[in-house]
Amino acid sequence: MDSQQIYKRALAVMEENFGHVVEMSVGSSANGTVSVRDVNAVYREGKFYVLSRLGNSLMNHIAVSPAVGLCHGSHNMHGNARSLGHPLDPQNAELRKMLKREFSLNYDEYVTERNPEMRIVEITLTSAETYTRYHRYKIDYVAQTAVRDHTEPLFLYR
Repeated sequence: MDSQQIYKRALAVMEENFGHVVEMSVGSSANGTVSVRDVNAVYREGKFYVLSRLGNSLMNHIAVSPAVGLCHGSHNMHGNARSLGHPLDPQNAELRKMLKREFSLNYDEYVTERNPEMRIVEITLTSAETYTRYHRYKIDYVAQTAVRDHTEPLFLYR
């Protein structure tokens, strides 16, 4: 498999592993304080989408420093977060539709759209380490490259 095929396969593995709602941890930091919280997230084309509210630590941290880390079991990712605004903002119509579909059973419980502080957060990945049953993929989203080896994770979460 050549390097371009490995990169394409790595992206497909990310879609397989995270292209549906997944509970994961997101870490952020600002002003010497690090916070980690569990969120529901969904992956699409190099980006994770999570929901948050103005005034909480994630929103406060990304206003100062957009760099975040994500973790799900043995899978680790890094990226830059930004607020896309309220789910009902006109520019978020298609994204809201996808999030409602993915979060299907608990969207209305988890997302209080009548709350003006609700926000969609987009995390654009810069790097990721993800696994299949028999391979580890290290992805560099900036350089659009990936390497694959036969290291198996200690735990598989899907």
